[in-house]
Amino acid sequence: MAETVYFGYIYIHLWELLALPFYMGIILFFANIYKRKKMRDNPLYKYYTWGLLVKMLGGIGFVLVYLYVYNGGDTTNYFESSMAMNNLFYADFPSWLQNEFGGATREHISLFTNDTGFPLEYLYFDTQTYMVIRLINPLLVLTFSSYLLTTILLDWIAFAGIWRLFIVFSEHYPNRKKLFAFAILFFPSVVFWGSGILKDTITLSCTGWVVYCIHRLFILKKNRFRLTIVLFINLFLIFFIKPYVIFALLPGTLLWVFSSSIASIRNVAFRFLIVPFIFIISIGGGVYLLSFFGSYMGKFALDKIAHTAIVTQNDLKKEYYHGHSFDIGLTDPSPTGLMKKFPEAFWAGIYRPGIWESGNVVMLISGLENTLLLVLTISSIFQTSLIAFFRKLLREPILFFALSFSVFFAFSVGITTSNFGALVRFKISYLPFFLCALFILIKRKDEEVELTNVKRTSKALRFRSPEPKPA
Repeated sequence: MAETVYFGYIYIHLWELLALPFYMGIILFFANIYKRKKMRDNPLYKYYTWGLLVKMLGGIGFVLVYLYVYNGGDTTNYFESSMAMNNLFYADFPSWLQNEFGGATREHISLFTNDTGFPLEYLYFDTQTYMVIRLINPLLVLTFSSYLLTTILLDWIAFAGIWRLFIVFSEHYPNRKKLFAFAILFFPSVVFWGSGILKDTITLSCTGWVVYCIHRLFILKKNRFRLTIVLFINLFLIFFIKPYVIFALLPGTLLWVFSSSIASIRNVAFRFLIVPFIFIISIGGGVYLLSFFGSYMGKFALDKIAHTAIVTQNDLKKEYYHGHSFDIGLTDPSPTGLMKKFPEAFWAGIYRPGIWESGNVVMLISGLENTLLLVLTISSIFQTSLIAFFRKLLREPILFFALSFSVFFAFSVGITTSNFGALVRFKISYLPFFLCALFILIKRKDEEVELTNVKRTSKALRFRSPEPKPA
């Protein structure tokens, strides 16, 4: 007993604590080599190893909090189920292949034995959660079934997508790269909740990759086969883990993709009309996709979202939440009723919990962050007139993209989530985008100079010659 720390079915052995510096050292060693190579052409990479280190430290903190404060949760359940898969890998490889790449059926789950252990059925028979188990399962082979080391390895892989998101925003607004580094790489909630074995960690990374690939393929016109493959792989993962993220991405992405064509329209009036037209078309297309793939959308499916909202608002009255829940007062599940609750749902999705609603240290940190978000929002409102705001949206499609994604996502989370613990976790999928949008909107003394730089940067990025190959 002196050599292990025990929690439920999860053991943190002494060898894991001794191996942790070795794993982190190896990761940072290769990360530093990669950073030095890239910094020759891109000074943004000076943030690379710091961002990765902070993410891994966030993963360590996440493990400790979930084991010793929260007494487990989805993350430990994912790991326990993946341990059964890992045991099956060694005991019966053909059976492992059927479970790793086949469907989640009664026939396949029967291939597990008492010796291998069984995955939790509520995770196994759910398409979205089972995908997480499948993805982390190979990592257990490399970490000898260590929960702590598997988290660190997942952080290393997931950081690649976060980093690409940082590159996209920083290339558009070079003068604000420090602010974007704070919003994407170092924001406490994003670091903590985006560094554990959770769906949110994976989908946030995949979203970063999707944004990066769209930027390179459609904005910079770099028709690379590799980028296309990466784009489809990440869309595939998002679709089978959190498919509604694709719907949230759709409106802003379409406007972003067609931005160069819109900018070439000389008639200003027509340009103002074409933007809402594209927005409406994208919303219509998104609704169609939500309807067509409703069975994969879970509680965010069109025919379930209203019911989910009512159920969660009723469920929050249960005693086991111990005051960690909120009620936006939704009683009408119709589309009109949902729209009437848009202000309250959006407010909850972005600015709650408040400091006064914090029930523990983790919620207190989130409350402080939300206060900062509110201050930044008020500052952007007072600094930008309504006309200037819409003009900025038309001139800078990446701003429209970031706002449309975060606003829709915040509303969806606010209307369907009633527990503060779940809320602060779900928020990390759009918080970096919303923060970046606020940093773009807030004026600075060098605003006019920066606007000129943005235009020049966009042109330079689009027509930049290929990077020379190293000798």
